[in-house]
Amino acid sequence: METNERTPIFTNVYAPNEQTDRQIYSHITRVRRIVYWVICTGFFAFLVYQLVDTIRWTARTGASFFAQTNVWILLAGIALYVVLFILLILAPRRFIKKRVKQMRELYGEKRVEIRAAFFDDAVAFHNAASNADLKHAYSVFKQVAETKDLFLLRSEQKMVLALDKSGFDGIDVPGFRAFMDEKCPNAKRGWKKES
Repeated sequence: METNERTPIFTNVYAPNEQTDRQIYSHITRVRRIVYWVICTGFFAFLVYQLVDTIRWTARTGASFFAQTNVWILLAGIALYVVLFILLILAPRRFIKKRVKQMRELYGEKRVEIRAAFFDDAVAFHNAASNADLKHAYSVFKQVAETKDLFLLRSEQKMVLALDKSGFDGIDVPGFRAFMDEKCPNAKRGWKKES
């Protein structure tokens, strides 16, 4: 692919699908999901502790278990926990459904394919479905990371641009890492360890 009469160092073709959307979601929400799971686990442990404590107290005093106000508060807390837990599990599906809906609204049934051309000073993206072009200097990327199948470039504006690891022309995966290390020395890295 040639852009502005220049020959790129290498190119990449990426076509989003459900599997890659799931990997993008997992990457961009990683910290938030960890915080949610820690909070949910702590909340659940607190509820279980309070429930056991209430059971012990009712056993000692002979009071009716369901006559205690805090039992109903605990049961409401457990119900809230179950709802939060289900929402956390369903969040990736909701994200993917939303992405699929957005893609259909924007492009209809056209196949979305994003081509990236890497030059010495910048990277150019072209969306074939919308015929839109986007060009970035390497300095705008504040994070470079990878998932099982993708490289993800996160810009200053928190836009995430994906590259398919199998979609490269002219470079291999370790070569791309080295290239981005050179071009984006100040970006945070999230490279996978070589297996």
